[in-house]
Amino acid sequence: MGAKESRKSVRSVRRMVADRFRTRFPHAPRYATEVFSRNGGFTTVGTACALLAACGLVFAGAFALRSQSRAAGVQAVADTAALAAQNEVAEFVIAARVADASLLSMSLTGLSLVGAGTVCCCVPPAAAAGKTMIETGRALIAKRDEMAKTATRLLSGLQDALPAAAALQAQGVISENADALHGAAIGHVELVPREGEPLECAPSKASQEAADAAASASDEIAAAAQEAARAREDADAALREGFLHDCGNAPGYCMYERADVLASLPASQNPLYHSAGAWSFSVALKRAQAYYPARAAVESPQDASVEEQARSALRKRFYEYASREVAKGYAHDDGKTAPDISLPMLPRNTEEMKKTTLYTDACFPVAGGVLHAWEGCPGASSGASGTGSLAEQDAGAYGTCAECGLDAVAMGKVAAASSSIENGFEYHYRIVAQAARTYCDAMARALPAEEGAKEASQGVFDGIVAALEEVGSSRIEAFPPGRYGSLCAVAFDAEGEGDVSFARTPQQLGSFASVSSAVLAEDAQEDVLSSLLDGVVDRIGPPLSDAGPAVLGVWSSMVKAYSSGAEGLCEGLEGLLSSVPLLGSDRLGSWASDTLMEMMEAAGLEPADVDAPKPFIANSEHVARRGDGPVAEAVCALKGKLR
Repeated sequence: MGAKESRKSVRSVRRMVADRFRTRFPHAPRYATEVFSRNGGFTTVGTACALLAACGLVFAGAFALRSQSRAAGVQAVADTAALAAQNEVAEFVIAARVADASLLSMSLTGLSLVGAGTVCCCVPPAAAAGKTMIETGRALIAKRDEMAKTATRLLSGLQDALPAAAALQAQGVISENADALHGAAIGHVELVPREGEPLECAPSKASQEAADAAASASDEIAAAAQEAARAREDADAALREGFLHDCGNAPGYCMYERADVLASLPASQNPLYHSAGAWSFSVALKRAQAYYPARAAVESPQDASVEEQARSALRKRFYEYASREVAKGYAHDDGKTAPDISLPMLPRNTEEMKKTTLYTDACFPVAGGVLHAWEGCPGASSGASGTGSLAEQDAGAYGTCAECGLDAVAMGKVAAASSSIENGFEYHYRIVAQAARTYCDAMARALPAEEGAKEASQGVFDGIVAALEEVGSSRIEAFPPGRYGSLCAVAFDAEGEGDVSFARTPQQLGSFASVSSAVLAEDAQEDVLSSLLDGVVDRIGPPLSDAGPAVLGVWSSMVKAYSSGAEGLCEGLEGLLSSVPLLGSDRLGSWASDTLMEMMEAAGLEPADVDAPKPFIANSEHVARRGDGPVAEAVCALKGKLR
């Protein structure tokens, strides 16, 4: 067999084997390239390679995802630990602010009670309550000083323990979260700065001095106020009496009504007042000064009888004399100094008339050795030879006219008639003049007493203002460790997680490290004082729970004054003073209340920060710049290299 035939024979055998193989395996690839590419079949080797590559990518991605997730978890642990550490600082700051608010509110409450008690001592009906308020204020100020020592000692101890407490809290957070991440973790916490400044809260010396001064002056103030009140009552009664008899009784008998009927004075000279508060004794004086000249001008006999003509002449003499006398009157009353009022008294009988110029002035005509009432007297028809006085007549120099009957008794009857019955102008004028004297005497007692009470009260108020200035500058200010923030570094080991298939890695996820920081920020939505006094009455019990609503109310206002400053202080004090009985009707009490409020407002108590501090995650570089610990130094170095 030749070579050519041999090759044909081999091809025949191959075709036969191939035909049998295709018959037995109809889906097998016809050509070698179909192992990797065939339209109508299934490639076992290609699928295996693809699946192998896909699984490798899936598990590699899973490894990356788990690694990144674990890294994020470790960062979250570091953030939580930093927040936990800084939360300890926040709680300490809140404790310090609450202590400061408590002490300040106690000082303000004590001083307010002392001030309100002093005001009450200026009001006789409330003097006893005022002394009780002063003693309560003294006790509260003394208790404040005791609490200040205790609060300073406790807060200083808490501040010293703050770094350890922050580290312990952070380590607890790290341990709990490490278990959840299935690994082992260790952390390091640094407070920035690592040490705080000493806490100080001095006793309120000025407050105690103000309270002691108020207690010492309370009896003096109350006694002076009592004397002033009595004198004021007498003065007010005299003022009302004068008002009624001048014009208050209109349209009944009074100076106003008599002047209108008897002298027809115009309204400009005869005004009508409807309240004693708007009236003064000068009104009555001016009315009398207008009445007597007008009455003298219109005086005339009512008939032609000698007796009536004599009486008319004497009445005219009296009116002219009264005009001259009341013209000498004056009324000075500015309400600040003792009033100086003079309404000249007019004679009401013969005895009083003999003490006036009506008796001594030589104003009556003399004819035939006899004294006459007027020149036209029938007994003086021979003509007057001069003038004489009633005093000379009584001395025997002149006789009595048989026609007119002029003598001292006749002159005395002129004033007596209108001074003895209420339809006479002189009757009411005399009452007003006497009331003016009573009023001046009463005011001469009232004003010095009021001035004494004011001086003593002013001394107490000055002490309270000085105490407010001291209290405003003596606060508990906390500058604790960690006031600039906290740094936390966490190292985490994830060993023991097992193999990671299809990935050429060690049989572990590896180790992680993270750094975080937290700082304090004010939360304006939460007030550290919002529940400071909740349940105080129930916890303290009697006597506060029985008789202390007013004290607790002003205390609550003083707590608010911590955050609202002078405005809150004055609101609380005003609420306390408004509960004092009869305060608004008493001049001295009103002065004391207004003066105290003005001085409180002028004290200018500044509002304090009462927002609750809360921890927030912050850029670690900003915190690290202010620290000097290993974590702070490492962070600063790393940030420097990255830049």
